[in-house]
Amino acid sequence: MFFRFLLVGGSGFVIDAGLTQLLIFLDFAPWLARIPAIALAMAYAWLANRYFTYRVERARSTNEAMRYAFVSTSMSLLNYLIYVVLVSYGVLPVLAITLATVCQVIVSYHSYRVFVFTER
Repeated sequence: MFFRFLLVGGSGFVIDAGLTQLLIFLDFAPWLARIPAIALAMAYAWLANRYFTYRVERARSTNEAMRYAFVSTSMSLLNYLIYVVLVSYGVLPVLAITLATVCQVIVSYHSYRVFVFTER
């Protein structure tokens, strides 16, 4: 299951980093470019984790969506704060995204497994 989580996370990372870099190329500020990139990666990751990583078979529910929104928003804020600090110290945006993502992967995996995609 953790390997599938890493595959989904890796592809979500490509979406996040790719869109961030594209928006920076289009003259968005690095801190601003990251916001829509995170949002798109979050939406993708919810569906991919639900169906591929955790293989949830029951119908999506508002309760699950709210739990996912809470966990993913918390993890995204942690990731974003690390990113902003690193970029402000001159770290290249793609490297900052990578380091921020590595810092929050383990917490995310267990939070989704225990709190979001669990039978209640």
